Formats: sequence, C-alpha cells, structure tokens
Amino acid sequence: MARLDVSIRPVEASDLDALVRIDEKLSGHTRKDYWQRRLEISVLRPPWMSLVAETDGRLAGFLFGWVSESEFGIAQPTGWVDLIGVDPPYRGRGVGHALLQRFLDSGSELRSIAKVSTLIDLGQADIREFFTRLGFRHGPMIQMERDV
Repeated sequence: MARLDVSIRPVEASDLDALVRIDEKLSGHTRKDYWQRRLEISVLRPPWMSLVAETDGRLAGFLFGWVSESEFGIAQPTGWVDLIGVDPPYRGRGVGHALLQRFLDSGSELRSIAKVSTLIDLGQADIREFFTRLGFRHGPMIQMERDV
C-alpha cells in the first residue's frame, strides 16, 4: 500500500469519539469511559505525551506514552509507549511509524530520552512485528505478575 501524508498533533478532548471508534475496531469493546479518563490523564500529567495521526481528513491513529526518570530501576530518562493503535484501513501505510517517530523526536528534544520501551503481548504477532520492524528488540527486563 502507498504511504500516506500523515499529520501528527497532540490529542484534544474533541478526539474522544474518534479514539473510541478506532479502539472498538481494534479491541472489539466500547470503552468511552476509559478513553475519557485517558484524555484527562494526558492533560493533567506533563510527562505524558499523547498524540494522534490525521490523514484524509480523519483521525487514523493514536499513541499514548510517557517519560520516566527512575521507574522500574532504570536510572536514565526512558520513553514508554503505553498505547498505540491505527485504524485498520490505514495500517501498513506509515501511520504508526509517523506516530512513533514524533514520540521519539519529542522525547529526545524535550526530555533527553535515550531509550524507548514498551510492553507487548507476545501472542499479538502483528504488534510484535510492528515494533521489531522499527528497531525494537527484547530488553533485559521481564514482566512479572500475580493474581490477586
């Protein structure tokens, strides 16, 4: 598929319905309350970087991330991709790459990050392949969990 002309900008409250629509396609769930809270968090917490991609006059994707300075035992400023999603008709056309690149550039300029990390579900091959294509590799940490 041809690459698109993609515009990246900070998320706005008016993006709520489009975020819900894309998330419904990706997750199969309607989570308007969840997205309302995410938008509120992105405004209240300055280390958060919340971006949307527009193309063809539509919102085509999103990236929510943040920068930590000492979390998980990592001493250096590290960017974390928390959520990334691209509307299925726009996948494979540079939207996710454009979002991630803006996150990397802004994090490097504004917060002096030298590394970006994320957590993925290894069962989601498309997500794993996306990050691998963009130069991500397994890091030295593993996720641990316990039922409550």
